[in-house]
Amino acid sequence: MEDFWEKAKETGKDLADKAAEKLGDLREVAAEKVGEWSEKAEAMAAEAKAEAAEKLAEAQAAKANIAAHTGGALGYLSDKASELAGEVKEEAGEVYEKGKGFWEKAKDYVSDKEDDPKDA
Repeated sequence: MEDFWEKAKETGKDLADKAAEKLGDLREVAAEKVGEWSEKAEAMAAEAKAEAAEKLAEAQAAKANIAAHTGGALGYLSDKASELAGEVKEEAGEVYEKGKGFWEKAKDYVSDKEDDPKDA
């Protein structure tokens, strides 16, 4: 019976040693992961801070432009709207020209098919 208890004690000790070793491995892996996550979080925070600073600079520049404009805020906005409308008109003209070319090619293609002797 004493032999049984001795073997059980040794087995328990071996299991405890293995569990302690696994726990140590898990702690190392967890520490590495936390370090990686911390680095990623710091990088993301720095990126967000840089973007916020950029947006703040843009807002300050817009504020300065509005303040410097002779027509004030409404004049500035009116000028910007006119500028954007001009860009939209220009792009719409380009789209129209591209579409016009497409339809011309489509008409030519269809007229070529009507004249094709294979279809007769």
